[in-house]
Amino acid sequence: MGLSRLDNFLKSSRGTILYVDPNSLDATDSIENQGNSLTRPFKTIQRALIESARFSYQAGLNNDRFGKTTILLYPGDHVVDNRPGFIPDGQNNYRLRNGSTTDDLPALDLTSNLDLASPNNELYKLNSIHGGVILPRGTSLVGLDLRKTKIRPKYVPDPENDNIERSAIFRVTGACYLWQFSIFDGDPNGKVYKDYTVNTHVPNFSHHKLTVFEYADGVNGVNISDTFQSYSTTRTDLDMYYEKVGLWTIFWSCN
Repeated sequence: MGLSRLDNFLKSSRGTILYVDPNSLDATDSIENQGNSLTRPFKTIQRALIESARFSYQAGLNNDRFGKTTILLYPGDHVVDNRPGFIPDGQNNYRLRNGSTTDDLPALDLTSNLDLASPNNELYKLNSIHGGVILPRGTSLVGLDLRKTKIRPKYVPDPENDNIERSAIFRVTGACYLWQFSIFDGDPNGKVYKDYTVNTHVPNFSHHKLTVFEYADGVNGVNISDTFQSYSTTRTDLDMYYEKVGLWTIFWSCN
């Protein structure tokens, strides 16, 4: 059987199953990849979650598909860059948790930086503004091996700095399902972020300010007032997430 015909048997044509395998030679997070084929999986969970949000989207109000996508994780080390994401201020500008501002969140293209090893990758910018990768509505995250499917955070809040708020690895929304993977500390042979800078540190310190799962807030308006940032709005953290994801949707809708 030719490879192209075999691929048809290994592909989820409607995007109901997305595959993530960081060890696959053919894995890629490129925006031309939909991740719905075993022969070409995504490299990262974060890229798959953005695709899950895209598959659920339909034009119009209050009519998006719900409970559509399962993300299947192959055994291996899955790194998650769970740093606080950008805060859209409604004026085509973004606030950062460190108090600075930027306009560096363009629509993604084939040259976009999706490498989680880079401090300026595009994927973390879509996170919750409090830190944590958001699981879109109705998404299932399923591992193939409880012990060998390992998830490691790239951001661990500084336990000795009271000005750095607590955070999470994932922020779940309604009807999410999570199964068959293990959560580990930051890679002891690598480095993590621990504050609102791009400085990295060996994660040999307490992780007690980092939880695994928290809810993404879709009810309360964002209100930040601390040493670094002062900003208040009626828009929720979840509103801001889908606003940022919309930049991806606009690109794909036009191509």
